[in-house]
Amino acid sequence: MGNSIVNIPNTDMDEEVHRRLCLGLGITPEDLAQMTHCAGRVPGLEKQCADLLKTCSALEKLVKASLCPANIPYSPVTLDKLSKENQVEITEVVKDAGIGYVDQYPVPPGKRIRLIQSQRPGYSPVSLMLALNLANDGKNHLDLAITYYITIDPKERGENVGEYRGFQFFNDKGAPTSQPFPTYRNLPMTVGTREYLVIEIHHQGKSNSLESAWAAASINVVGWFLACGTD
Repeated sequence: MGNSIVNIPNTDMDEEVHRRLCLGLGITPEDLAQMTHCAGRVPGLEKQCADLLKTCSALEKLVKASLCPANIPYSPVTLDKLSKENQVEITEVVKDAGIGYVDQYPVPPGKRIRLIQSQRPGYSPVSLMLALNLANDGKNHLDLAITYYITIDPKERGENVGEYRGFQFFNDKGAPTSQPFPTYRNLPMTVGTREYLVIEIHHQGKSNSLESAWAAASINVVGWFLACGTD
């Protein structure tokens, strides 16, 4: 063997230093080990605290903005009034919608009519009922193509969110019945405050003009009030 020197750690001396350090600090070896572990986590915790402060500051600004009267679209009086209404009627006829559209009933074969709701705070329709009255007590509801649109301008077509035939809104006895409202990306559909729900009816048959129509979207008033109420 050569003249190499092997350094053997003095375990007894390390333990003695460790014991004396703990004794001087007035803590147990376990406490010292925990302090050492926590010291290594301090940089990460400091970063998390800084990120949390930034988030809290952003939320504080958001709350202040939402409480500004200029940013509040509807008063508590209006919200409380609407919290009792379990349906939204879609019955107003859109005037001057374009070529092929009528401004009033009846809707003859080959023509269309667009119906919208009144302007109101946003809501999430659960289902929609549509009653159709054809001339001569007609039952040719299959000739009526029904399309739902969401739009910010009633005269613009908007985004198609559902297509049906008139007969789907009647049961086997001929009485009006509701259809579940279509979802969007597998989530409940929401009509925003600045949007309109449009029901477009296209008479694709050859007889019996559409004399009148009535549509209403049902909403969950309890859920709406929990989300929008002023309490």
